[in-house]
Amino acid sequence: MRDYTVISKIGLAICACLIVLAVINGFTGFLNAGLSLDGTVICIVGFCMAIFAIAILEKERAKKKRR
Repeated sequence: MRDYTVISKIGLAICACLIVLAVINGFTGFLNAGLSLDGTVICIVGFCMAIFAIAILEKERAKKKRR
């Protein structure tokens, strides 16, 4: 992660924070009481997919940079 661009690091941090908020909301309903457990799971899966996509893009960028 040391070689990730600043934008990627910011994106990862935002996704991680939103995953934590989704988990907290899933248990307490503090942020949005109307959001069901299914909605919480969908949010968490979506943010995990975003983190995975950022990691793949950074690996591809590193490969191109080495050439």
